[in-house]
Amino acid sequence: MLRRILKNKIYSFFQIIRVSLFNIINGTEIFSIYASTHALYGKKVRIEEGAVVTPDVTIGNYSYINFNSRIENCIIGNYCSISDNVSICPAEHNIKKILSHPLLGDKKRKKVYIGNDVLISHNVTILEGVTVGDGAIVGAGAVVTKDVKSYTIVGGVPARFIKNRFKSNYDVAKYIKENKIYSMTPSEILNLIKREKLDNKVL
Repeated sequence: MLRRILKNKIYSFFQIIRVSLFNIINGTEIFSIYASTHALYGKKVRIEEGAVVTPDVTIGNYSYINFNSRIENCIIGNYCSISDNVSICPAEHNIKKILSHPLLGDKKRKKVYIGNDVLISHNVTILEGVTVGDGAIVGAGAVVTKDVKSYTIVGGVPARFIKNRFKSNYDVAKYIKENKIYSMTPSEILNLIKREKLDNKVL
């Protein structure tokens, strides 16, 4: 027991050093020792303590993962906000075999795709093979089993459409695409909002 505790302490110490060096070199803000440095991280990606990020994950610029989330086998776009205790692409049991137990082999998972500016709220689970479109919002506690359209709000178990995010999703999507907003830096976005007074408009 003592040997195991000591081993974990040594592992944690070296992980802290490894992650700290990774942050300096790559300009990331990773605070979790469970976030793989073999995953692909964009500019200013932030990973909070206790979050697990596996090596088969790609996270876009300025996105963040909050405390104690588990992110696996997925591609996440720019400016995404992923809350605490979120699970993306967890391993699933194959119930079509005679035993659902992993004794007969793990089920191969399909990758999850998360667009840009997606808000995933507290305690959400997103199952394998799902695509969540740009600008979508997933309500707290939802279990997402099917694709989510861009700029829609979904919630529930299983997650269902609640409403569109904007009065005209088409117009907002067109404006974002024309101005390449998801490719901008934070300062460029803030300047655009200030210049065109977007924060005072009802979208």
